[in-house]
Amino acid sequence: MTHKQLFSDARWICPKSDADAALFRATFMNNKAQSAEITICGLGYFILYVNGERVSDDEFAPAYTDYHNRPDMRLSYPLNDIWSHRIHVMKYDITEFLREGENVLGVMVGGGFYHQLLRKGEGDVSYGRIKLCYKIDFEDGTSVLSDRNTLYKKGFFIESNIFHGERHDYSRFDRKWNTLEAQMHGWATPDVVTVPLTEFYIQDCPSDKVVEALKPELVKRFDTYSVYKVERNVTGYPVIRCDGVGERIWYECAEELAPDLNIDNISVGYNHQRQRFFAITDGSKELYHPYFCWHGFQYFSLSNNAEPVEVRVIHTDIKKTSSFECSDETLNWLYKAFINTQEGNTHGCIPSDCPHRERLGYTGDGQLTCDAVMTEFDAEAMYRKWIEDIKDCQDVETGHVQHTAPFAGGGGGPAGWGGAMIIVPYNFYRHYGDIKALEDVYPNMAKFVKYMESRCENGLVVREEKDGWCLGDWCTPERIAIPEPFVNTTLFIIQLKMLVYLCKVLDVDTAEYEKLIKEHTEAVKREYADGDGGFIGGLQGADTFAAECGAGDERTIAKLVGKYTDLQQFDTGIFGTYSLLNVLYQSGNGDLATELLSNKNEVSFETMRKWGASTLWENWNGESSHSHPMFGASTLYLFREILGIKQTETSVRYNEVVIEPVFAKCLDFAKGHITTPHGKIAVEWKRDGEKVEVKINLCDGVKSVFKNNGNTQELVAGENKIRV
Repeated sequence: MTHKQLFSDARWICPKSDADAALFRATFMNNKAQSAEITICGLGYFILYVNGERVSDDEFAPAYTDYHNRPDMRLSYPLNDIWSHRIHVMKYDITEFLREGENVLGVMVGGGFYHQLLRKGEGDVSYGRIKLCYKIDFEDGTSVLSDRNTLYKKGFFIESNIFHGERHDYSRFDRKWNTLEAQMHGWATPDVVTVPLTEFYIQDCPSDKVVEALKPELVKRFDTYSVYKVERNVTGYPVIRCDGVGERIWYECAEELAPDLNIDNISVGYNHQRQRFFAITDGSKELYHPYFCWHGFQYFSLSNNAEPVEVRVIHTDIKKTSSFECSDETLNWLYKAFINTQEGNTHGCIPSDCPHRERLGYTGDGQLTCDAVMTEFDAEAMYRKWIEDIKDCQDVETGHVQHTAPFAGGGGGPAGWGGAMIIVPYNFYRHYGDIKALEDVYPNMAKFVKYMESRCENGLVVREEKDGWCLGDWCTPERIAIPEPFVNTTLFIIQLKMLVYLCKVLDVDTAEYEKLIKEHTEAVKREYADGDGGFIGGLQGADTFAAECGAGDERTIAKLVGKYTDLQQFDTGIFGTYSLLNVLYQSGNGDLATELLSNKNEVSFETMRKWGASTLWENWNGESSHSHPMFGASTLYLFREILGIKQTETSVRYNEVVIEPVFAKCLDFAKGHITTPHGKIAVEWKRDGEKVEVKINLCDGVKSVFKNNGNTQELVAGENKIRV
């Protein structure tokens, strides 16, 4: 939609100074006590009040997008791409907040990702000054529009930054600022600025919400501050109380504790980027907390002149729609840890890499985990939005896909990151069956293939952008040694096969893509095959990449099985780990795959568990972030293989399902469920001597069979009991 269609002649207004956050205030008349609706957007984030009452429980709204062009971007690497842009706009019915006569509109606006000047890790990616636009429509057809009659002041905000936190000063603040009783000194006329050159959309994806409140527990009291904890690593912020006047209160958040029980902030950015809150109090009974940032943390230190009330857990309001439990505690931990990690890394309907140090919608992390997230959460609206973010961040001419969506810098590689342009829509279609969304994104996928072909030499993907990144696998236990062209080419072949599948759905000719698959497969064999069925000596999962893309054969599988039967732990990075488990399960080696997934050796999920983690680490050894979802992509196999819930090759929306559990020898029982567009599918199995008792609960609308050892049995809606 255009700005005119949504806002009519309303003006975009902003403070005259380059403020991190500000308050906006306007009065308007409602003489007939009419109903009214407001169309509003504050960039980066806003909170709306009418007559002193908060209108919505939305947090960090509107959802983050690549808002508009940034001509003054200064990055740490070249960027010549041109892409599209969107701004989300909120609509609220404000009738219940109105009174007859004079009313007050109050809006807090904070920078969010839009106005972010402190973190320069990827360069200068700020969009400009914070700004506000709104239109109030009454039932009689009249309107109130934002203009220079809407006043502003900085209010209690000293500093607001989404990465570093906020500083407030309430010592001279009028807490009635958004009511008719407000003191009007200090309010100023704003600047009117040009309309952002972009497309506008009414937000139809979920907002962030306060989803839970946790009670902090004291860890240790020091002379001037104390350290507290909550039950798990979360995103949100502590809420604190101080009844004194002029007190200087503060907290700082971290994921870990040091040996002396102080907080350890190394994993969230160390001293370069600290998650802090500071306030000067006014003696009111109000609680203190930030408004336009979240933290990623389990522990926080708090000045002893304040007390903790609660920790508000905040993330995009997507619902967990799955469950899993088995006889192995490592696998139980893995499922719970991934759920915690993914929730903390979902803000603005963007799957991020971590909730603190970077907070970026990395296309690598996001494409790896999307199948698992769609399986375990109600995530359709989230990915519908994020696919648009990925499309926005594709160069309109070359087809190059950025490493983050929305774009905010960040490194990656051509296939493992840019391949999100194919992988995410592929999984979206398989889960939700939306043919229109598939038709809309197909031109972008085709353009991405042409870009990838332009980055090839002798059939191998050998580069991305000049002087930029070109990663292959990432976060291997040892230094990355597996060649980038090998990883990128094998991943690209897999993506081409997904595209062939989608082309058949769309009745698009597949000959070109099938020819490319053959050419790239031959190039991989020519350059990297060892001659005995192996590839690059099996280095860091090389055989699994070759086997999954189709360059390997039965000898490759045999080498893979032999190596990992002996190794009994991972030596792979984020792509290799996911691929290794997939190849083992698909080749009939489910026992070995499950043993690896639950292994108790050094390079394992068990290592994270035994160190007390409640979220997944970025690295196998615990370096860097302790809330990174990418390795959690493998939780997909808990459902698809251990419980055995999988679609047939041609099925979408779980219209046709095969229940084929892997009764791994290392497990005594497993049970769980997923929620499909038709309803729940639940599977439970347990050993009874030499037999296994299986119980399957099947919702209506699903055609399903049970398979085991070559035998097939049709299932019916409701409960099915089978003994094998």
